[in-house]
Amino acid sequence: PRPSMRLLPAFASGLQGDLDEHADRLLNLGLFRSADFLVPVGTLSAGQYRRLALARLLVGRYDVILFDEPTNHLAPVLVGELEEALAGYDGTLVVVSHDRELRRWFTGLPGAKELRLEAGRVAGPPE
Repeated sequence: PRPSMRLLPAFASGLQGDLDEHADRLLNLGLFRSADFLVPVGTLSAGQYRRLALARLLVGRYDVILFDEPTNHLAPVLVGELEEALAGYDGTLVVVSHDRELRRWFTGLPGAKELRLEAGRVAGPPE
C-alpha cells in the first residue's frame, strides 16, 4: 500500500465487502483498535505493519499458512496478540520456531502436533 493509505483501506484492499464489514473483521482479530484505522500505513511501527500483514493473511482464503520464526523481534505483548489471532484461524498452520513458549502454546491447541527434525528429516515427536 501507499504510505499515505489509511490502515483500514489498506487492510480491505482487494477484499470483497464494504469498509464496515472489514472494520468488524479487523476488530474481531484483536490486532488493532478502531482508533488505529485512520493511521497512514507509512507511519506504522514495524510491529504494527506485521500485524497488518498477519490480519490480511488470517482473513484470506488460505488453507495453509507457514510461519518461520514468527516471534523473532516481537515484544512480548505482540507475541500474545499473535497467539490470540492465530487461535481463531480455521486453516492449517505450520510454524517453525525455536521459541519454547510459543511451542508450548501451540501444543496446547486441539489437534496440534509437534515434530522434531534432525538433519532435515522428521525424527518424531520431541523428547
